[in-house]
Amino acid sequence: MYRVHAIMSRADAERLSDLLAGMDPSPAAAVATEEVSHTTWRLEAFCHDEDSARGAVEIVDHEIPGARAAIEKLEDRDWVAQSLAGLPAVHAGPYVVAGAHELARISGGRIPVWIEAGPAFGTGHHGTTMGCLLALSDIVRKTRPETVLDVGTGSGVLAIAAVKSGVRRAVAGDIDAESVRIARENAKNNRTGRRMKLLVATGANSAAVRTGGPYDVVLANILARPLVALAGDIARLVRPGGHVVLSGLLTHQEPSVRAAYGNRGLTLVRRGRLSGWSTLTYVRGKVGKGA
Repeated sequence: MYRVHAIMSRADAERLSDLLAGMDPSPAAAVATEEVSHTTWRLEAFCHDEDSARGAVEIVDHEIPGARAAIEKLEDRDWVAQSLAGLPAVHAGPYVVAGAHELARISGGRIPVWIEAGPAFGTGHHGTTMGCLLALSDIVRKTRPETVLDVGTGSGVLAIAAVKSGVRRAVAGDIDAESVRIARENAKNNRTGRRMKLLVATGANSAAVRTGGPYDVVLANILARPLVALAGDIARLVRPGGHVVLSGLLTHQEPSVRAAYGNRGLTLVRRGRLSGWSTLTYVRGKVGKGA
C-alpha cells in the first residue's frame, strides 16, 4: 500500500477528494482529508500499488500546481480501513450508521445499521450514501415498499437499511466479490436473515436480479457513467409506481444522467445535493400534483 499526501487549502482538499473518489476507475482506494492549521489541510490518497500512487500524484500536481504531492510506501496493514476508523456515527433520517462501539451509545427510537470501517464502499459518511439513505427513508415513510434491489451494494449499507425498515426482501449485487463478502458479514451482524440476498453481479441484468423483479425500489449508488449505461435495465426492473434512487454522480453530471432516464417512463420527484454530489429519485409512471 502507498500513501500520497499533500498540503493545500481546505477548498482544494475537498475538491480533490471528491475528484479522486468520483473517478472511474480511480487510482485511490480511499481518500481522506485532515485539518493541519487554520489555513491548511492535508489530503491523503491510499493506493494499492506504486503505479496507482504515481497516477494520483499526477492528478494532484495537475489540479494544484505547486502542491508537491509526495509518495510514501506503507507497511503491510489495512490502511484503507484505518483511514476510516474512528469515524463518528452518521445520522440520516431515521437511520444511524456506525460501528458497534458508536452504536452502543445511541439511544432508542432510531434504526441502527451496524457497518464497521473497511475497504468496501458505504460507511454512510459519503454524500452519495447519505443522500440515498435520506431518499430511502422518505420512500419507506410514504409507500412501505416490500421489495428492493441494491445495484453496486458495496458494504451492503443501503440494502441492510431497507430490510431494517421493514422491507420483506432485498436483493443486493456488486461486481466486486470482496465487497459482496464484506456485505455478507455486515448482513449477518445486522441479522437480516433470509430477507437479504447477496450476489456477485455485473450491472442489473443478471438472471438472479431479473428473477427477483420487478422491485418496489431500485437503489443504484454507483457512478455517472455506469448509471447512464444501465438506464434501460434499471427502468425495466422497477414496477409501475415504484421508485428508482440514483447516486454516485457529481452535481455537474446530473444533465447526462437525467437525459438517460428521462425517456424511460420515469418521473423525477426528488433531488438532493450533499457535498457536491447529487441523489435523484424517480417514480415509474406519471405523478399527479402533490405526489
